[in-house]
Amino acid sequence: MILSIDISGSTSYIIIIIIVIVIVIIIIIIIITIIIIIVVVIIITIVTIIIIIIIIIIVTIIIIIIVIIVIIIAAIIITIIIIITIIAITLIIIITIIIINTITFIIIITILLLLLFIIIIIIIVITIIITIIIIIITTITLIIINIINIIIIITLIID
Repeated sequence: MILSIDISGSTSYIIIIIIVIVIVIIIIIIIITIIIIIVVVIIITIVTIIIIIIIIIIVTIIIIIIVIIVIIIAAIIITIIIIITIIAITLIIIITIIIINTITFIIIITILLLLLFIIIIIIIVITIIITIIIIIITTITLIIINIINIIIIITLIID
């Protein structure tokens, strides 16, 4: 009887030790799995945010380049208009000098200079209006893009 009690007692100890070891292994596996899942989620989130930031930067640079090109083209067109206007007025003045006498010439020069002044003011106003419109369009576009990007980042973080 004594021997059988000892054998069954040591057997129950071995079973308890095996159960404890199995439970510990299961807990370790669960902890490692949770850590791996957390690390993978963090890495995916960071990579996604970096990709979104790169896309925002690229889109912003493209918009800035387009705006600069438009402003340069507008400036070139306005400069050409001014040069053509000055050449035309100069030709008119030269023809006027040849054809008309001095008093009439002075009156016509005054009128032409006034016209030139008015044309230059109109061109400057048009330039300012075009520049303001371009700045407003660019600003609105950048705001819309940034709002869309913020919404995308928030939805990715929530997910």
